[in-house]
Amino acid sequence: MSPLLTMDAIEINYRLRRLGKTQAQIAQDVGVSGGVVSNVIHGRITAYAVAQHIASLLGLKIEEIWPERYIFKPRQRQSHKENMP
Repeated sequence: MSPLLTMDAIEINYRLRRLGKTQAQIAQDVGVSGGVVSNVIHGRITAYAVAQHIASLLGLKIEEIWPERYIFKPRQRQSHKENMP
């Protein structure tokens, strides 16, 4: 898979099934509800631990599956003086 190529939920679920993994099993592995796993797969929420577990199962980097959600974006440094009245 080429870098930064978004996978849709159908493809993610298909690949997980091919590996013999269900969303319920992933939820149990990570300690969350099945709904959380489903929502991460469908891109409705971000939950780094869940997404990282799915990516590792698929042998991919997290940003290869969800590039718009998990690419590191450094914050701009703010001076403390700017925040003072």
